[in-house]
Amino acid sequence: MLKVVEMFYSIQGEGTQVGVPSIFIRLYGCNLSCSFCDEELHKGAYEELSFDAVLERIKAYPSMNVIITGGEPSIYDLNGFIDFLQAHMYAVSVETNGYNFSNIASANWITYSPKDWNHIAKHGYDEVKFIVSKDSDVSKLLDFKSYKPLFIQPQNNAHTPNQENLAFCIAFVKANPRFILSVQLHKFLGVE
Repeated sequence: MLKVVEMFYSIQGEGTQVGVPSIFIRLYGCNLSCSFCDEELHKGAYEELSFDAVLERIKAYPSMNVIITGGEPSIYDLNGFIDFLQAHMYAVSVETNGYNFSNIASANWITYSPKDWNHIAKHGYDEVKFIVSKDSDVSKLLDFKSYKPLFIQPQNNAHTPNQENLAFCIAFVKANPRFILSVQLHKFLGVE
């Protein structure tokens, strides 16, 4: 059984897969309490659903791309669920803070968004997304080396962009072009 907060169909607004029509499955719970969290739903009500019940609901959408998000999905062992979706021809991406990469290892794509920049994992993911504000100590990011795509994403407001943080991030990636700007396109477009 999965603790599902919500399922919805939209476009991916972040990272390498920006613009891809995707089915989002938001799971309950997180191991952190970040002050800048822009998604409080993972702390509220949820339904306990079987894999089959989730499949029946997502079949209503035309996309075959699923993004599991939260909260923090890797607090659960999701490999069986990911394998189940893949057996039904879904490509499965997971967004994680890196709590437990082994719990999501079956995913087709893993977006890692570390919150502790002093301890950034070296393996277990396909791209890295750093959430940055104008007050962030980005010197720690400059020391991090990886051949994976490295995204800088402005710390935004809950449903709208934060223009000051956006300006800071634009200047940062222009000065450090090995980083890529990720703007949470859905917030600019006003979609979920």
